[in-house]
Amino acid sequence: MSVLKVEKFDQIGIVVKNIESAAGILGSLLDLKSKINIVEQTSEVIYKGKKVSYKMRKIMQNFSGKQFEIVELVESTGDHLYLEFLREGNVGLHHLGVYTKKADELIDHFKKEYNIEVIQSGTVGKLRFDYLNTKKELGFYLELISF
Repeated sequence: MSVLKVEKFDQIGIVVKNIESAAGILGSLLDLKSKINIVEQTSEVIYKGKKVSYKMRKIMQNFSGKQFEIVELVESTGDHLYLEFLREGNVGLHHLGVYTKKADELIDHFKKEYNIEVIQSGTVGKLRFDYLNTKKELGFYLELISF
């Protein structure tokens, strides 16, 4: 087994059913340095080889050196990781994200060493994101965010 490690994770991805409630609790619990903003975003992704789009409401908030990505799904044109997660009856931790310049190397590593492949990918501006299908093994997805 080869050794390829990341030094830290950068993002905590959480799925909720009510983003206003989550924002209120986070705002009263955490000593945030900036106001919580809820934004709408439409994403087009490739999920299990098929193109799909979905709309979400989300919060991107930094706290203690980590980025919280809180997501409430609004609508979808087909299946994707967030919808699958909710259909399974889940809310809460969805993924841990790692910012990396070695996404392709990490993807190859996970495929060769663990037979784990990318289940969903897409882009936002110049950022590319790839979700590795680690939920069965880890209980959450690993997102590689490359730039």
